[in-house]
Order: sequence, then structure tokens, then C-alpha cells
Amino acid sequence: MVTLQEAAIPKSDPALRGDSILGKAFAILGAFRHGPRLLSLSQIGRLSGVSKSTAHRVLAMLVELGAVERSGTEYRIGDMMFSYGSHSPEVALRAAALTHLASLLLQTRQTVHFAVLRKQEVLYLEQLSTGTVISPATVGGRLPAHLTGAGKALLAYASADTVNHYLNRPLTARTNASITNPDALRHELAQIRSLGIAFDRAEVAHGVRCVAAPVRIGEHAVAAVSVAFPAGAGSGKTLIDPVRTAAVRIARSLPLDEFDLGSL
Repeated sequence: MVTLQEAAIPKSDPALRGDSILGKAFAILGAFRHGPRLLSLSQIGRLSGVSKSTAHRVLAMLVELGAVERSGTEYRIGDMMFSYGSHSPEVALRAAALTHLASLLLQTRQTVHFAVLRKQEVLYLEQLSTGTVISPATVGGRLPAHLTGAGKALLAYASADTVNHYLNRPLTARTNASITNPDALRHELAQIRSLGIAFDRAEVAHGVRCVAAPVRIGEHAVAAVSVAFPAGAGSGKTLIDPVRTAAVRIARSLPLDEFDLGSL
């Protein structure tokens, strides 16, 4: 049985402290999330915060393990990481959704996203685009849940403990439209549960709006699908039915026997 829940490792675990070899290895791997696909040793040190000498030593171990590959004086993520990642439940979720996401793209001619909620952030599993919108979301990237349509759709169907934990921290803003008041966010989440649809009103990026719907199994949202569009193109009301329909079809396509959905 595969669980969709990201494993929570205690912060006090000494193996994951930043000054441990494992912590430094993850920091180095994380550098590839923020830079180009090929990075020099100096770039890796700067992006990871690991000293150049230590990064060189840890990279040698990662190269030997196949997690990183060296190309001349530069490094890239190794194909072994792709092999490991291909067995994640997120990849299986994406595979089940992809046909329906492609249909939604053809129907709307806008940017389609597919995302899950992980550690108080939206993790984007897929993005399909016709190039009409420059989206702040990227595949494998993360954004604050309260700023995105997909994130609010997921929070609306999350447990009370999850929502309370989310609201125990300051709500950051990226535009003047961003929701930063906890009571206002609670009110919007209640509206989303009532309507079954969520909106991003240029809250994460100027000039970009989106309509989102949760992919639900019963009353539980395991993912969300959204369509982003230029803010000048209107309210997005014409996108509500297509997005809702795609979410329902994705839910019906999920291989329920392969997932422990209740643990999400």
C-alpha cells in the first residue's frame, strides 16, 4: 500500500541537522531546484550554503552513488534520482490525471495545473500551457497554499488541525490582493466548501488569476486542478464547469487500491 502523505521527520533528528553530512547532501541536492540544470561547484556552494571544500567532498560521494552526475567542471542531477522519484505516489497521481489535464487544456486554451498539499505548501505535479500565461508555478515547485486557487481548494477540505496549524503562522503576501488575515481566509475556505470551487484573484502574481477545484474522494481532497488565465480576461466564471468536470473525472480515474488516501 502506497501512502500519499509526505513523511514527517522530526526537526530534532540529528541526521537531518544542517551540520550533518546527510543535511549537507540534501542542501546540495536542493541547489538544483533553484538554479539551472547544470551547476558549477561555486554555484552549488552559493545556492546550498555549503562551503566549497565541503561541497566538493559531498558531491564526490553523491556522484559515486549516482545521485549526481559530473559533466566536465559542472554537475547535474543523476538519472538515479529520476528512477527513485518515478516510484513516488505523486507520480502515480500525475499519471492518473494527465489525460484529463490534457483535455482541460484543449478545452480552455489556458494554463492547467495539478497540485497536492505538502507541508503547508502547494507542490505542483504538472503544468500544461499554451503560453498565454506566465505562471509563477513550476513542476516540482512550491507556493504558499493560501495564495493559490489550488492551495485554497486543498485547505478547504483539509482537517481542522491542518488548517489551524497553517493559520498559526503569518500569512505572507505577494500582491495587494493576497489574503493575510486569518479570519478572512477561514471565511473564504468556508465559501469554497460551499461552492466546490476556489479562486485566485491575482493573489500570488500580478496579472494572473485562476479557477481551481479539489479532486475529492468523499469529503477528502487528495489533489487539486486549476486553470490560470490573464487577469484582463474576466472573472473566470466560464472556466468553473470545465475545471469541476476535470476534477471529478480525475477522482474517478485514481487507482484507489494503490493508495492509502486516508493517510493524506
